[in-house]
Amino acid sequence: MVKLYEVSPKLKFVGLRELLLKIHRGLLVVHSYVKPYSAHYPDKLSNVEKMVLVLEDRRFLDHYGVDLRSVLRELLRAMKFQRHGGASTIDMQFVRTCTGYRERTIRRKVYEIFLSIIIQFRYSKIVILRSYLACAFFGSHLEGVEAVSRKLFGKNSAELSVEQASYVAAMLVYPMGLKTSDAWWSRLQRRAIYGKAVYVLNKESFDKLPV
Repeated sequence: MVKLYEVSPKLKFVGLRELLLKIHRGLLVVHSYVKPYSAHYPDKLSNVEKMVLVLEDRRFLDHYGVDLRSVLRELLRAMKFQRHGGASTIDMQFVRTCTGYRERTIRRKVYEIFLSIIIQFRYSKIVILRSYLACAFFGSHLEGVEAVSRKLFGKNSAELSVEQASYVAAMLVYPMGLKTSDAWWSRLQRRAIYGKAVYVLNKESFDKLPV
C-alpha cells in the first residue's frame, strides 16, 4: 500500500500509485454512465442537444475536454475581481455528475480536467454529450433529459421544438425545485430566450454532428 508522506499536519503528498488508482476508479465510474450506442441513433442532433451546446459549451465540438479560451477569460475576470464562472465544459460537467463530487477546490478541478481529457480518447463527442444528458440534473426528481421533457411537455426530448428545448437546456443552470417561484421562472425564461436568440444567429454551426 502506498503511504501518504506527511509534510505537515495539513499538507500531504499522494503516492503515484494511489493517484493512478484514483484515476482508474474515476474512469470506471464514468464508463458506467456512458451510453455507447447513442452515437448511432438518432443520426442528427435534436433541438435540445443543440440548445445545450448553445447555452453550456459552444465550442464543445472543437476542444478536447477543456476550453482554454474560456479558462483564460475567467482567470482574467477573477484577477480583475469581476464576476466569473467555472469555465466548465460539457465533458467536465459529465465527469462531475458521474463522480458526484461538488467540492470547489483547485485539486478537484485539476482531477476533473484530467479525466475530461482522457475520455476524449475513449468516446466520441456525441456519446459524451448524450451520455451527459441522460444523467444530468434538471431539478428535484428530474435526472436526465427524458424525465424533464416528459414532465414539462409530455413528450420525448427528440420531439421538442426549439423554444421548448431552450427551457429544458436553461434548467441545467436553474434546476426546478419541489416548489417553483416567479423569481425562478423569470430567470429560467431569460436564459431560455437568450439561448434561442444565440441559436437563431448561429444555427448552421450547431446543426452539424459531433465527430
